[in-house]
Amino acid sequence: MKSGYTIGCDFGTLSMRAVLVRLEDGAILAEQVYEYPDSVITERLPGSGVELKGPGWALQNPDDWLNAMYTCVPAVVAAAKVAKSDIKGIGVDFTTCTVLPMDRQGTPLCKLPQYRSRPHAWPKLWKNHTAVPEAEDMTRADTQNHRHVFDDYGFRASSEFFFPKILEVLRKDEEIYNTAYTFIEGGDYVTYKMTGALVRSSCLAAAKAQYNAAEHRYPPKEFFRDLDPRMEGVVEDKHLGSIVTVGSRAGLLQPEMAEKLGLCAGTPVCIAHADAAVALVGAGAIHPNEITFAMGTSTCHIMMAETKEQIPGMFGVYKDGVLPDYYTYEAGQDAVGDIFDWFCRRMVPQSYFDEAAARGVAIQKLLDEKAGAIPVGASGVMALDWMNGNRSILQDTDLTGMIMGLTLSTKAEEVYRALIEATAFGTRVIMEAFARYNVPVKKIFACGGLAHKSPILMQIYADILNQPISVTAVKQTSALSTAIFAAVAAGSRDGGYDTFDEAVEHMVQPPRRVYTPDPANVPKYDRLYRVYREMHDLLGAAKESPMKELRRIQRESIQ
Repeated sequence: MKSGYTIGCDFGTLSMRAVLVRLEDGAILAEQVYEYPDSVITERLPGSGVELKGPGWALQNPDDWLNAMYTCVPAVVAAAKVAKSDIKGIGVDFTTCTVLPMDRQGTPLCKLPQYRSRPHAWPKLWKNHTAVPEAEDMTRADTQNHRHVFDDYGFRASSEFFFPKILEVLRKDEEIYNTAYTFIEGGDYVTYKMTGALVRSSCLAAAKAQYNAAEHRYPPKEFFRDLDPRMEGVVEDKHLGSIVTVGSRAGLLQPEMAEKLGLCAGTPVCIAHADAAVALVGAGAIHPNEITFAMGTSTCHIMMAETKEQIPGMFGVYKDGVLPDYYTYEAGQDAVGDIFDWFCRRMVPQSYFDEAAARGVAIQKLLDEKAGAIPVGASGVMALDWMNGNRSILQDTDLTGMIMGLTLSTKAEEVYRALIEATAFGTRVIMEAFARYNVPVKKIFACGGLAHKSPILMQIYADILNQPISVTAVKQTSALSTAIFAAVAAGSRDGGYDTFDEAVEHMVQPPRRVYTPDPANVPKYDRLYRVYREMHDLLGAAKESPMKELRRIQRESIQ
């Protein structure tokens, strides 16, 4: 029987969650959440107040990440009342692709006084979409020159990827590009600060930087030269090497960081992982063709398989993305929880807030209740879930949301339900694409705040997908998963586990709840889905979509 504990730190879009987990049975003995003070920076830079012009900005303050560690890690150790010497390992997962320029001493350029007022010196969050032109240029160059860089990524580049963000820095602030010793993912930055070792996660590199783990290489120099001769040697010039396989050690905790975290120097630190991909392990989805929905501000759909298929519109298929030797398939939706949050903040009448306050419930719970009472199809309202663009299968950040069927009698809960249904329809599009290309989904797991907080949402998903959905036993699935990875990185010699099968057997509990489809609702949703798919193809897949023209007009008006 194992003794000891590991710590998992899950860096999300708005906060970091840390858990302390018992190795014996995976019990979470303590957890702590840290809300980032600067949150997502969309309008003005902290400190300087410099305005961020144009749409699409989503920056973060790297001090928020480190302060989250300094706050949460000692807190969970104290709350669990365990000896720091019994902590056998620590790991982090991170939103991806969140990338920052860093100098040779390991300082993010935005922390240097001379660069604090420069937007491109700051970390660009995964959902920063200012590099849309660079992504389009990369897709065009890849196609015209037959480089095949994006064949495994739906045949298109995205502004969420690593290299479009770097190309944007080169084009818009060359001094920042030249000054940067390296560009580094947020997860790799945190493990670097803990260990002093500048190593990179194979998962993060493969997921968003087109690193080929099977062949141990990034895209060729010729690809970068096609884009800009100054970028030809970016891999070597910006020190993007030292790739380490997931589940391995990034290094050992250095004394200075150990003191700040209240841990022992020399504690094994696991290589960083992607926050959505890591969740499969905590869900128990470690077998081929078992998909996990990581449902939060956005939703990521992650699945492993034994074979590789190139699927148009997928966000990637790459080796060693979740567990070594399997191919990871990644799809996703750029906004899910963010859509519901937007609707509550901007569109819900005050009377609903007054009713929620009088009953002592959150506004989302009130809307869930009201929406859940509406029969399928009764509102006549249909939505497209593209308020932050479409990640899969259209891979187009210029697309925008739409609500159709509004009348003068439409109620807020009817629109709210239509938005939930739209996100489920979007997921069905993704799952049908998997099946069409010979990687059918055999089992569905769901984790994240939405999966645990909203039974009506999960029932709608089960009805629309016509498959059972197992919701994970714990809310902090990614953090638990990261603690499991830390246990494997420690290995049995340092008190952990030698294999993922062994770690999952002991540390993952059965699902909290399983949602099964309502047979009465399935055919009704099939009919509604046909309407959604018609709108999806007409407004999203069409080359000259009116949505894209509206975006062009918007950009021209702002310039």
